[in-house]
Amino acid sequence: MIVRLADFNIDYQYRYLTQQEMCADYIVSDDESVDYAIRVQKREIEDAVANDSDHHYPSYFESLFFYRDLAEWLPLHEAFVFHSACFDVDGVGVAFTAHSGTGKTTHMRLWKDMLGERMTVINGDKPIVRFFKDEINTPYAYGTPWMGKEHYGTNARTRLKHICFINRSLENSVIPLQKKDVVNRIMNQVYRPHDSVSVLKTMQLIDRLLSCCDLWQINCNMDPSAAETAYKEIFKQKRGD
Repeated sequence: MIVRLADFNIDYQYRYLTQQEMCADYIVSDDESVDYAIRVQKREIEDAVANDSDHHYPSYFESLFFYRDLAEWLPLHEAFVFHSACFDVDGVGVAFTAHSGTGKTTHMRLWKDMLGERMTVINGDKPIVRFFKDEINTPYAYGTPWMGKEHYGTNARTRLKHICFINRSLENSVIPLQKKDVVNRIMNQVYRPHDSVSVLKTMQLIDRLLSCCDLWQINCNMDPSAAETAYKEIFKQKRGD
């Protein structure tokens, strides 16, 4: 099948039907031109299953290796996987990022409860960020089939404007950040390829992303007022204020 991810057409030669179900919203016509082809080797899946103490199905590993192969290829084409919860508010893209378990998905749900139809969840776990040659200062965040355990996401994209680092706190507050404040923090949330050329490209893309977006630290509890505090500060305060 051919799936369109981040406006790339990927020829995914899968083995298990669960892959077709996972990618259902992204499948396009077989007549489409192909940018890249991925086929996970049967031996690779068998080795992973044999060494897996958690007893995952083979299809789990096929999906995992499909994701890995794509993530290795993307930086060579001005794109990368960004571990975050990403959504659109009135045409403006926002990404929440944090270590797993911090509460970025919970905080995103609070925004959704507050904003309703004004907000569209793009992807709750692994969106793809892509730049285009004719819009070098505009990062776009795209939905992908890898949406995390909550399965929040849709086949859509948004112009990414705000990157928010989520921090649990008893009191709600928002702090503007500079690029130098977050380089190390964001590196832990971006897929880092094994190929040295792709690593360099990823570093360059991260630098572009941090230069293009407004950067924030959201200190928040899990009360609905946390979303209101963050929203008002981020959408009313201009960068550099």
